[in-house]
Amino acid sequence: MDNLTIRLHWRGPYLLEEVCRSDIGNGLYLLTGKRKYERNEQIQYCGITESLYKNRFKQHHKIFEITRDLGVWLGEVVYPQEHSYSLEIAESIIVYFWQPNLNERKRIYPPRPTALLSHWFKNDGAPRYNQLSIYADLHDVLCWDGELWRSGNLRVWSE
Repeated sequence: MDNLTIRLHWRGPYLLEEVCRSDIGNGLYLLTGKRKYERNEQIQYCGITESLYKNRFKQHHKIFEITRDLGVWLGEVVYPQEHSYSLEIAESIIVYFWQPNLNERKRIYPPRPTALLSHWFKNDGAPRYNQLSIYADLHDVLCWDGELWRSGNLRVWSE
């Protein structure tokens, strides 16, 4: 099986209310925060939607388990251009590698061989030069060849 490459642009963190007032969608999302009795903020859930984010979050089955410091990161597939299948594969890679607390599916079976590159941005689209602690362990580069993981972080350079 060929190794697929997917490149994502992540923006955030947004407040849930900000996302619910917007008309953006068709992408991945990370829900961060703390559940009851947790002390540290962390990535709690990774999901996808092919509709508007606000519609997805209205009846989300896990969002209300995050009781404090809820943050939303929105991910857009920028490569490959035809990406309907890429959303599902990118979600599978993140969930299998990261094992978020609230994801139950896709944690058991390994995904297809894929290289996932994440670029992180602020809400206004400006690049993030320093990683926030919330996603520091979710590496910028995740590569699964079917047997071994390879991972690392990219350094952002200005002109």
